[in-house]
Amino acid sequence: LAAHRSGQCRSWLVVAALLGSLGGSRIPLPRGLNSAFAGSNSPVAASRVAPDRSPAQPLRLTGRAAPFQRLRHVAPLGFFSWPSDRGSLKQKLLQEIASAGRDASGDAAAPILEAFEALEATNPCPSPLESPMLKGEWELLWTSSESILGKSRPWLFRPKDDEPILQFLDPVAGYARNLEYTPLGNNMVEAEIAPLDAEKRAQFVSRLDDFLMFKYGAKESSGGTYMPDGNDLGKTTVGVRFKFFTLFGWLRIPAPETATGILQVTYLDDDLRLSRGDRGNIFVLRKRSVDKVA
Repeated sequence: LAAHRSGQCRSWLVVAALLGSLGGSRIPLPRGLNSAFAGSNSPVAASRVAPDRSPAQPLRLTGRAAPFQRLRHVAPLGFFSWPSDRGSLKQKLLQEIASAGRDASGDAAAPILEAFEALEATNPCPSPLESPMLKGEWELLWTSSESILGKSRPWLFRPKDDEPILQFLDPVAGYARNLEYTPLGNNMVEAEIAPLDAEKRAQFVSRLDDFLMFKYGAKESSGGTYMPDGNDLGKTTVGVRFKFFTLFGWLRIPAPETATGILQVTYLDDDLRLSRGDRGNIFVLRKRSVDKVA
């Protein structure tokens, strides 16, 4: 009888392994999105990000059961499935950013880039433009964009280190706004956004290189360095047409016709967004609120 039960256990473990292999891994979304859009972060990012809401980690097994330690019981029809590492990957990314800071670059940014790509591959929202989670005020935690960080601008024109860099997105209304705080006042960029398809990509490649001071001294790749593609382009990517630049809180300047860009959402959950732009820059943003702050 004991031998019979032992044989049954082995059979169920084999079945569980096969079922798990059929439904386990995710296929990463195409990456892409830049544009002059992103939110902000401070060195205390980890303490300001909402606590992880991912499922609890499964019980760790040892010995002969070790190959099955990542199996977790789920819905009745699935029996078993590989658990998601999304929670731990998300925490890893936030920890790397908190350690390195919002403006980390070069070797200091390497762990952030690695964690970014790992989390990006677990994206739980394949159609972010259709999700209500996308609307809201987003704060930039980290970006590879020198122009967004304003590193090469004169000191009075740079975003303050102790203030957030914000981006408000409302895909339904087709509206986006970037906001930064400088010693001379607040700078704001307003834009129209709309889902992008492959035929229109060339029309929205970033061309705004030397307008005003936003890209002053920044060493960035040209527009079109990264071009998102795929059948789901209209679900993940927007074409951006900038409309107005407001400097120091009062000087409002219409944007030229060439002020365009492409932004793709490659990861979205209820409080974190990863994005890529057509200049090859990447962005990590934390959701602050559903409503626009200004």
